[in-house]
Amino acid sequence: MWAAIALVISAIIAVLGYSFNHRLSQKTEALAKKKQVYEEISASLSIFVCGRDATNRRKGFLDEYAKLWLWAPDPVVQAANELLHIMIEFDASDNQQQRDAKRAYADFMIEMRRDLGFSKTVLKHSEYIFGGFGD
Repeated sequence: MWAAIALVISAIIAVLGYSFNHRLSQKTEALAKKKQVYEEISASLSIFVCGRDATNRRKGFLDEYAKLWLWAPDPVVQAANELLHIMIEFDASDNQQQRDAKRAYADFMIEMRRDLGFSKTVLKHSEYIFGGFGD
């Protein structure tokens, strides 16, 4: 009888262990995929920075934006949408629109950082440096 009870307890522990490991594996895989999507969309954001070549990157950005909708939580998607709304109407000669675009760009980056585990980040959008290198 004790052997049967020990066998049942062992089976329960094995199932629980498998379930825990499976869930952990799924979370690890999802985080890795999310990180990949965030890296790719971050690279494609250069289409919005004046002075950077955007010729062949527009389609790439839209592809990454679609992936973002699959893998990112709502605050990240909402930050991306805010940036897109600003950029659709963007006028480079309007200083206020330039400030709004830079803020939205940096806020989007910060939301991705938060989602990847930097939830206590104290970075502000004003700390993101938009610059280039002289050629």
